[in-house]
Amino acid sequence: MHLLWFRRDLRLTDNEIVTLATADGAAVLPLFIIDPWFYTWADVGKSRVRFLFESLENLDRNLRKLGSQLYLFEGNSREILQELTKQLMNCGYNPKLWFNRDVQVEYGISRDKSVIDFYKELKLDYYVGLNNFLQLYEKRDEWFEQYYNYQRQPQHQIPSVINTPSLNVKLPQLTFEELKQKYHHFWAVEKVYFLGGETQAISTLDSFLKSRYQGYHWKLSRPMLSQMGATSHLSPHLTFGTISVRSVYQKTKLRASELKHQPKAEFSLKTFRDRLRWHDSFTQRLYFHPEIAYKNRYKEFDNLYTPEPLSSEKQELFEAWQQGRTGFPLIDASMRQLKAMGWMNFRMRAMCATFLTINCGISWHHGAKHYMNYLVDGDLAIDNWQWQMQSGVTNPLSDTFRIYNPNKNISQKDPDGSFIYHWIPELKGYSLQDILTEKYISNSSYPQAILDWSKTRKVNGKIVSDLRKHSKVRLISQGGDEYESAVVAKETVDKYWQHKNQEYQEYQQRLTQAE
Repeated sequence: MHLLWFRRDLRLTDNEIVTLATADGAAVLPLFIIDPWFYTWADVGKSRVRFLFESLENLDRNLRKLGSQLYLFEGNSREILQELTKQLMNCGYNPKLWFNRDVQVEYGISRDKSVIDFYKELKLDYYVGLNNFLQLYEKRDEWFEQYYNYQRQPQHQIPSVINTPSLNVKLPQLTFEELKQKYHHFWAVEKVYFLGGETQAISTLDSFLKSRYQGYHWKLSRPMLSQMGATSHLSPHLTFGTISVRSVYQKTKLRASELKHQPKAEFSLKTFRDRLRWHDSFTQRLYFHPEIAYKNRYKEFDNLYTPEPLSSEKQELFEAWQQGRTGFPLIDASMRQLKAMGWMNFRMRAMCATFLTINCGISWHHGAKHYMNYLVDGDLAIDNWQWQMQSGVTNPLSDTFRIYNPNKNISQKDPDGSFIYHWIPELKGYSLQDILTEKYISNSSYPQAILDWSKTRKVNGKIVSDLRKHSKVRLISQGGDEYESAVVAKETVDKYWQHKNQEYQEYQQRLTQAE
């Protein structure tokens, strides 16, 4: 009996454990465990749980087409698997457990270790598959080569049939109807922007590659355009594994080959593939360094950025930021979008993070938790590291770090004001010039700015800059692994921007030639 344990790999296409576990025609029990740890965890929002449940329902439908089904168990994952294994052994089965490596949190890593130890004690076989590319950084060039070798490998094939016998196991189980009834509050949302499931993931990718990719390389940072579908909208699917990065990469590469005589289209798809690699690099960083989810990358920041409760003054700033009432329209529109959609484009996420940490002087821990409470694509690997990056913690060997100007970004990223007007109806009727000069004050319910951006940038920015200098001095003087890691990080960033600049210049040359 092969136990096929799904987690963040909720698909049949290009899923290593599905292909291998069903290869010999053995009896297979596909299962998912509704672990209370997940949906009662403080950092998990309603939209993400709903997306998970929709993905499970779709996985069950796809399994039933192959003569199988998805068993939903409820309870502590370790205890459920241990009891299930014992019951199957008592029925004369010889269970083998199949699961893909979990890359998200320390709980998952420790859980998997205890399950493996249990199987070892019983001298039972198990197999840990690879759902994401994972390769410890040694030399950056070698990592690139291995990464693309992995993405170009043939995909794992879906079996034509899965043999799942009827089982009568005495464990807490749920039907999908019972799941919806018991957790009905996760469905109680006004509008669903991102539907879960492998079928939806494939449809979303196909629609992106059909036409939505056009202009991706510049539209991805425009909040209204990205909201309307200028970006792929695949991020929650990649988070829950309803589609593999390799499937996305190969389909995108094939589409690019069809458009090889169209420089703009090819450049857009190349930019998108770079984002896929960026996604996977964050995934592996968290897997090998799980402490980055809660610990400052460099100790010099430990007194500045802490998860400790906020003072009353900072709590007031934090709540204004959460509610989208800071008086900075692009910040507020983005934060309201997050609450409503469970999503923002990357540029707005970074800008809002910088505003909270640098301008408001609030630790990234609080902001990262708020994001994870709402993001449908919430991914600790990206979220928490990016919060550290935007707050100025990472890459201290670089002499500069970025502080976004939210008002300057209006003209750059929302030049017609469509995004602001969509999420802040209080400002409809005011021109962008009126908004920037705060003509709405006393005539609208929209608040005035909660702080002086230039002043806080100068004061708090200097505090962060000084800590970065201290980190740099210590790293250089001490040397060792931490210094070597910092050097690799800086070289990686520098090479990335050199590569992007060169790539853009080549694109401009090809565009000129084509015209």
